[in-house]
Amino acid sequence: MSRRIHHINYMFIFLLFVASAGGSMAVAQQDSNNQDQPLMTPVSGPVTNEPTDSRKFLVDQLDLRMYEAAVGDLSLCADDKICLKHAKRVKSWLCAASVCDGTDKSKEPIACFDGFSNPSIKVLDQIDASICPFIKFPSAETGRALLIHNPDMPEDDLIKVGASLLAIKRSVASCEDYIKNYVGPYGGPKWNYQWYRDLSGCRILAHKSTREQEERDFYTWLGVVQGLGNCSDIVNSEMRKACNAPGAISPAPVYEQ
Repeated sequence: MSRRIHHINYMFIFLLFVASAGGSMAVAQQDSNNQDQPLMTPVSGPVTNEPTDSRKFLVDQLDLRMYEAAVGDLSLCADDKICLKHAKRVKSWLCAASVCDGTDKSKEPIACFDGFSNPSIKVLDQIDASICPFIKFPSAETGRALLIHNPDMPEDDLIKVGASLLAIKRSVASCEDYIKNYVGPYGGPKWNYQWYRDLSGCRILAHKSTREQEERDFYTWLGVVQGLGNCSDIVNSEMRKACNAPGAISPAPVYEQ
């Protein structure tokens, strides 16, 4: 079963919490403009006496395994397509990084990537020439040069890639700062669960935190959203800041069949 993760609002979290008492929940959907439009029509179904932990369910949907798999074994993703997609993307860029720094002299950087839609040799050469400058210094300028020749790549994805490379090659702080400089102050309109997840990815990729530690903090934050506990209960200082930010959006994703 394939999964796609989208934004969720606080009302959805509330409904999940109610659903844990024995009801069924509806799935929220987004329109083509990526605007939240929750469709929360109750769905009838059998009542079960088995307890449901909605917070654990939502934490699982964050797919933090993708960061472990990116610097480890892809088998950690099992058959999770979202996890595999993100982990393979980071591995491709790490492959290119080894070419750019001269560790791997067997190929050109572009050979590390799949999915180019039969571009001309000239365009391939231009993409190839713009990969190493971005890897060595993932700035706005080097990013724009890469996007000009590869317009199918969303800018957000390029930022996530740059942050991942900084976490692995430099430090967790450089990765976190790279994301925050792009997205803006916590509580701003661009923040969503994906960026919160990527901040966790910084810490996991840099080996400054484990997936289990990050999941426990997300679990705590989701409890705060439900009125259980406080942001001060979150161990990681960066996530604690995000939780405390005025107007901070919930970190919870929504699972969609």
